[in-house]
Amino acid sequence: MDSPRDYALIICDMQEGYRGSVPHFSSVLATALRMIRLARLVGIRVFLTEGRPSIYGSIVHEIEHEIAQLPQELFGGSFIKTKYFGHSMKLTQTVTSKKFRHVMVCGVEAHIGVRVQTIELMKTGVIVNVILDGISSRNKEEIAPSVATMRDVAHLNKFIAYFGTSETIAYAIIGNLKVPVENFLALIQTESQSISTGLKNLLGSGDDTVSGDSSEAIE
Repeated sequence: MDSPRDYALIICDMQEGYRGSVPHFSSVLATALRMIRLARLVGIRVFLTEGRPSIYGSIVHEIEHEIAQLPQELFGGSFIKTKYFGHSMKLTQTVTSKKFRHVMVCGVEAHIGVRVQTIELMKTGVIVNVILDGISSRNKEEIAPSVATMRDVAHLNKFIAYFGTSETIAYAIIGNLKVPVENFLALIQTESQSISTGLKNLLGSGDDTVSGDSSEAIE
């Protein structure tokens, strides 16, 4: 049976420089904060990435505040990326060395940092969970093709990947870990309006739609 030590949460490039340029950034941020709170409840390790902070600035203060509430052992660190199209190789190596089995990914931008980091994680054999109501890009038209690319890479290479909403993935984790659900249910209830708003903003009908909320495994 899985334990919290088998799980990690990676939040990509949630930096001040993206706040005014990424569509529905506040909804992506709300999802990221919710997942950090879930990690604190369950005991899951959290990692951050920062893409060229000299250009895009520091991690947004809301996430810094939430990270500060974590027990020290649950914060795995912030990994700085210096290449524009790069992922954090050091973070990928850390995930491998710590022998995580499941990694959840959210953040920005969907077609650059999130896509590349997710694919590199898939290559290590880890099971990746892409949080669809927790990703966005400055050009919203990039989101759906990026998700499709990640799906295709998983399918063609027989990697195991899940693509679902934050709530769907959270319920799956709680079920897998067989942990008490009371505090988790209270968290979901408290944030029900934020969850609903985020789903409408990031997965709603029309041009903003990500190609299907699919929580089944791609193997």
